[in-house]
Amino acid sequence: METYIVGLALLIFLGLVFWKGRKAIANGLDQKIAQIRAEIEEASSLREEAERLFAENKKLAESASDEAKSIIVQAQEEAKRSQETAIAAFEANAERRRAQAQSKIAQAEAEALRAVRAEAASVAILAAREVISSEMANAKADPSLDSAIDELPSRLS
Repeated sequence: METYIVGLALLIFLGLVFWKGRKAIANGLDQKIAQIRAEIEEASSLREEAERLFAENKKLAESASDEAKSIIVQAQEEAKRSQETAIAAFEANAERRRAQAQSKIAQAEAEALRAVRAEAASVAILAAREVISSEMANAKADPSLDSAIDELPSRLS
């Protein structure tokens, strides 16, 4: 019989605990449910925010890729223009140097021609003097002829 009394006392005790503690247990469970719901809502909003940021970053990455391609194309075009400008400047410089060299060659040719003419005139004068002096060796030369021979170099140059 003692076991019946202990069993009955246990049932009464559990009944009192349930009767007095059910509000506290229910409130605790309700609070835990509310906390879990709040965490789920927060996780959901965080997920939506992450998806939105991911979409924005994906668009930025795509536009950055397009922009990089555009920059590469512009750089290639600029390099081509710079190359063409450099080639044109080099060709102009080479043409200018070629013209300068031709001018110097022409000047040297003209100077050589003047020197040859001067030397030829000098040789011709000396030859003329020799011829005239050999023909006139016996006879006295005319003073006007001597002065004309002396003036000949100044007239030829």
